[in-house]
Amino acid sequence: MALSGLLASAIRTREPRPVPSRHPRLGREVKEGLEFVLRDPALRAVMAGDAIFNLSLVMYQTMLLVFLERDLGLRSLGVGLVLSGMGCGALLGALLARRVSARVGQGPVIWLASLITCPSTALMPLARPGWSVCVAAAGLAALSLGGVVRVVAQSSFQQALTPDRLLGRTSATARFVSWGGIPLGGLLGGASGSAFGAAATLWIGAAGMTLSALPTFLSPLRTVRTSAPRSAPGSAR
Repeated sequence: MALSGLLASAIRTREPRPVPSRHPRLGREVKEGLEFVLRDPALRAVMAGDAIFNLSLVMYQTMLLVFLERDLGLRSLGVGLVLSGMGCGALLGALLARRVSARVGQGPVIWLASLITCPSTALMPLARPGWSVCVAAAGLAALSLGGVVRVVAQSSFQQALTPDRLLGRTSATARFVSWGGIPLGGLLGGASGSAFGAAATLWIGAAGMTLSALPTFLSPLRTVRTSAPRSAPGSAR
């Protein structure tokens, strides 16, 4: 936290102070944010992809610890090392996100990151006690790396595309939809694990995370390298 505060204090850019509405109405503001997101095909695709990814990820995570302990026989240290590898992947993704987006383009990165790294999660249900656990753990680290690269790219894209006065409403709408499936993912993961077993649930989660790239791939983001200016909301180039 101290390091975070120190880095934040080094920011020299001053954001303009928002002008509050004279007659704020929650219902109207929620509707306006929802309409803006649904009207723009790129933002709509990002929101749909996030919803599918988060639901599938939580399904996967629900049975991951069960699989590591019961099927692979890992103890606390082994489980901790696997999860720590995911953290290292996320850190590496944060370091590479800006460079990758600049090289590949914001739009393509959003769907390519998921399409390239999510299939690696299928290595886990294929793993057996022994060296293959290390390969599966590397697959989870790749998932974290790709997830951070994707989130950084699409967050920057969304913020650049959205007018200042709608930023809060747009972010709230996107988070409500994309995070709304998380509790459902936990329920589905538990039900699937009880019915089909931990390994089968991991397969389902891996397939769902990979398919989450489909909405953005089929959207204008497939070829958009940079976001449209805020002065032209609802369009991309």
